[in-house]
Amino acid sequence: MDTTSYKERAEQFSKQANLLKQKSGWLSFFRLLLFAVFIYLLYQSTQTGNALTIASAVIVFIAFLVVVKWYDRLQQKTAYYKALVKYNADEIAFLETNRSPYANGKAYEDPHHPYSYDLDLFGAGGLYAHLNRCSTSFGREALASLLLNPDTATILQRQEAVKELAALNDFRQQLYASGSLQENREKELNQLMAWVHASKTGISKPLYCFLMLFPLVTIGSLLYYLFISDSNEVFRIIYSTFVLNLVIAFAFGKKIAAQLTVSTSVNKILAAYKDQLRRIEDQPFNTPLLQAYQQQLKQDAPAASRQLHQLASLFEYLESIVNLVVSILLNGLFLFHVHILYRLGIWKKKHGDHIAGWLEVIGQFEALGSLGNFSFNNPVNAFPEISKEPALAATDLGHPLIRSEKRICNDVNFLQQKFIILTGSNMSGKSTFLRTVGMNLVLARSGAPVTASRFVFYPFDVYVSMRITDSLQESESFFYAELKRLQTIVQHLENGHITFVILDEILRGTNSNDKRNGTIGLIRKMAGFDTFGIIATHDVVVADLIQDYPGYISNKAFESEIINDELIFDYKLKDGVCTKLSASYLMKKMGVIDQ
Repeated sequence: MDTTSYKERAEQFSKQANLLKQKSGWLSFFRLLLFAVFIYLLYQSTQTGNALTIASAVIVFIAFLVVVKWYDRLQQKTAYYKALVKYNADEIAFLETNRSPYANGKAYEDPHHPYSYDLDLFGAGGLYAHLNRCSTSFGREALASLLLNPDTATILQRQEAVKELAALNDFRQQLYASGSLQENREKELNQLMAWVHASKTGISKPLYCFLMLFPLVTIGSLLYYLFISDSNEVFRIIYSTFVLNLVIAFAFGKKIAAQLTVSTSVNKILAAYKDQLRRIEDQPFNTPLLQAYQQQLKQDAPAASRQLHQLASLFEYLESIVNLVVSILLNGLFLFHVHILYRLGIWKKKHGDHIAGWLEVIGQFEALGSLGNFSFNNPVNAFPEISKEPALAATDLGHPLIRSEKRICNDVNFLQQKFIILTGSNMSGKSTFLRTVGMNLVLARSGAPVTASRFVFYPFDVYVSMRITDSLQESESFFYAELKRLQTIVQHLENGHITFVILDEILRGTNSNDKRNGTIGLIRKMAGFDTFGIIATHDVVVADLIQDYPGYISNKAFESEIINDELIFDYKLKDGVCTKLSASYLMKKMGVIDQ
């Protein structure tokens, strides 16, 4: 993949971030100047009571608040462009080194899953890290679900969505950058959901309407004092109601403080989620799946981003209570934080139950966008064709995690025979080929393109036995763990599921005769189920089973050559059985045994 587009974007976004940083510097100075002028005018107002001075103080204070808001937005915008710069720099590094800087999904690894542990989907260097371009925890969960438990009935819909998202590079980058501003905020997300599900602690509407009479008196008296009569009697009313409003606000301090503990934690993630939702709502989509997800955000008016923006604004306004001067003025004049407390209760009642659904939509877009990014970075990859009947055939099939210049591709098909016995010497590429087949099946089931020029498949269930782990907690040996995995596969087949089985050198924990007999017995069991699959083995005697099942078994092999006293592997799949073994040669070569 050419990195030119990423380099151009990185340079462009870096320039924009630097310009915004300069503007923020000047705005910060202006903000400080306005605050100093406000303090001076406030002091003069208390000394003189002059109506013009009071009005000037109010105007300067409002201007100060506007500048503070403007400054915060510039800071957020600067951080957003820096995130875009980082994204493109990370993509350049990834394409040049094949090492992913993104989360590898180790937490989703499950040794008991039919294939996740065996195919090394998760962890350093795994398929998940190769694909993942999710900035949120629910996006990462959605991507893991696509790899582990996809809905195979909607593969075609996901393919169309991935194709469209692959072409929307700007949209994908913007969605990621917005979410990445608040990465690793699992604690805050949990606090937000706890707040949503907490019992209602707002203010009843009758009480709220009654309390709002007091600031109306205060504001009315202040306007009367400023524009009609500046008598001392009116000033005393202003002063008295101002103090009374502060007392009322103090009485609600406990409820406000309870909301504030949530506000200080979740306000920033709300801003990030709001931006992601807005980008999804504003982007035109053509594929039905993306349109359906988008519609979930617009089914209520206003749209989800506006609703989340309202919540973020309410929490942001609530946080102003920590500024003593601002809090005294706003509550003394308007009972401001009591009003915000009431509005928070109303918002939660109307929209609280929708938050989880909105975040799920973001997660789906991030997961599908990750597959779209994989397609964008690998334009030669093909989208699989789905067969109505059980089948698998691939042309130029390669391992998705091996760089294209080093990748050796092979053709393989299960059209004439359904089960391949794969033989080959050590290091010849058998296990890599098994993972090549398995990973591409996982990609195909998820709706992603595969590393092949053509790939026709039936959406099989996939079961793999390649990497078995023991369990000290369950007092379980490697051998017994492998037997349990094989038992699970057989039971799955007995239940009538159409399955593709991948096995690598099974029963390694027993003697050679026992291993051979067990392997032959298992293959006969597979033949009885007429299941599709592939097994790799060093035991060439196992390949003789083709005589008993000529229409079911096909023998394939990876061979090696000794050229100029060097062992050479071409990693090309060949018909037949391996005739050249390498273990003793390598041991002699390395001096482990005598010539």
